[in-house]
Amino acid sequence: MENVEVLEDLVTEGGSTCPVCRHRPAAMRIDLGDYRLFECPGCGCWSSDALIRSATVSFEPVSYFANTDADRTRWEGLANRIDTADTGVGSVLDVGCGNGAYLEFVGQRLPNARREGIELDPDRAAEAAARNPDARIHVGDARACLPQAEGPFDLITLWDVFEHVPAPAQLLVDLAALVAPAGRIYIQTIHEDSLVPRLGKLAFRGSGGRVSYPARRSHEPHHLAFFSRRGLRLMADRAGLDISDLWFDRLDRERMDGSPLVVAATSALLMLENLLGNGLFVNLILEPAELRESGDSSPRNDRTRGRAGD
Repeated sequence: MENVEVLEDLVTEGGSTCPVCRHRPAAMRIDLGDYRLFECPGCGCWSSDALIRSATVSFEPVSYFANTDADRTRWEGLANRIDTADTGVGSVLDVGCGNGAYLEFVGQRLPNARREGIELDPDRAAEAAARNPDARIHVGDARACLPQAEGPFDLITLWDVFEHVPAPAQLLVDLAALVAPAGRIYIQTIHEDSLVPRLGKLAFRGSGGRVSYPARRSHEPHHLAFFSRRGLRLMADRAGLDISDLWFDRLDRERMDGSPLVVAATSALLMLENLLGNGLFVNLILEPAELRESGDSSPRNDRTRGRAGD
């Protein structure tokens, strides 16, 4: 696999290299004062230097973290798409596992599966461990914790995590090395070509920067990369992965933070956008390229694939 050699030159680390496709330079398009947004002419992804500038979010994500179980329909949808119960998924790694709600769901659906999680926040990691006493929970940065994970894994998931990572292309390379030969990687992340980010950038540009709130609110500083479909495909190719499935959805209203008016308006916009075939969230299932090249694109019930107890 190809490695990213100059991580310190990424936009997310204060440089000018796109953290998605490594095109250089990415162009600074929007200056929000305490951080800036860059557009990559190579892949169409956007990125932020908020991390290196220590910018802080404009809201407290109370509803977002308090209502994680509202995503249960998404968890069930993913399980149905990859037929976890019928195809022998025996090991799952949840990167950015938060309070462990998804790992708990996996344990209920697949009681014999070996489960591991990685969580940066110590308090949420402790909650995840309490909810999942039979799972291994690693505390710290995702890339730093991966060597501790006991791969290979039949399923690796990243729910609302990829946009927080300074070097997403390199993380995907690392994860590709941990996925089982017939395994899957699932990613749900921000879709930059969604209506809400587009309107935020349009308001900023149209007002000459005087109307900055929509751009900031749709590109909060805890998010470092904002993905186009082209950028996601380029990353997958470089990691030796194929995108076997891709679809769009939106953030549930129960998990939105902000004033009731903003939440209602945003929820309505996102619902309309979904009806038109687009969405704020892009979901993708990736599999090793060798699997598709072999002509077998369905998961196999193979006892050598990182199963529980092996």
